[in-house]
Amino acid sequence: MEREELIDKYLHSELTAAEQDQFDELLVNDISFKEDVDLLSNLKNVAGAEDRDDLRKQMANFEAKIAANDTKVIPLFSYKKLLVAASILLLVAVGVISLLNPFGVNTEKLYASNFEPYKNVVTPIVRGTTDDNEEITAFSSYENKEFIAAAEQFGKLYETTQKPYFLLYQANALLAADQTSEAIPLLEQHIALKDELIERGKWYLSLAYLKENQKEKAIQLLEDLSNNGTFKKGDVNKLLGQLK
Repeated sequence: MEREELIDKYLHSELTAAEQDQFDELLVNDISFKEDVDLLSNLKNVAGAEDRDDLRKQMANFEAKIAANDTKVIPLFSYKKLLVAASILLLVAVGVISLLNPFGVNTEKLYASNFEPYKNVVTPIVRGTTDDNEEITAFSSYENKEFIAAAEQFGKLYETTQKPYFLLYQANALLAADQTSEAIPLLEQHIALKDELIERGKWYLSLAYLKENQKEKAIQLLEDLSNNGTFKKGDVNKLLGQLK
């Protein structure tokens, strides 16, 4: 079998047992054959590369090999044509990555891996209580993951009491209910009031910004927390490292 056909069948996982033996023998004993296999295998893998830097490195490697005539010309394959095709593939792949992930990191995944509703540190709930106190009712809804109801209840409590922590919990309930855009102004308002839970507000606002792909705003808040805060210090610095 011609070497070119052998390589083509290898790339498409179509080698028979006898052809695999022939392929393996050439791979071990023929350096130019191995170079051709490596180059074409790498080029085939461009389509599966997820990282833009990896894509560019592979393309640069292909170009360098061609420019240096460091490859054996195979009649069945035109490296120049393959390079053009791969370049088009690169542009498409990078374009898709840029559209889906404009900041180079998956901010939504980072949000999901870091967000959990802030625990109830204000009004401990005794299980089985029948107290009709509005604050207890709101925190009971919150702890029972009835987040839409909790958000509404916390909102009413803030209107009547003007206690800043109700804004924090209302925003957390909305984040948990996947209503990020509604949560952001509440967190911004909470931070502006500068209560004792301000660092919590900044943490959750930074996560909300991530969910909304507002990376620079998230970084600014995280840097402030890293430099001046103590809340979730390890998580803050880890997240900053992932964003930069």
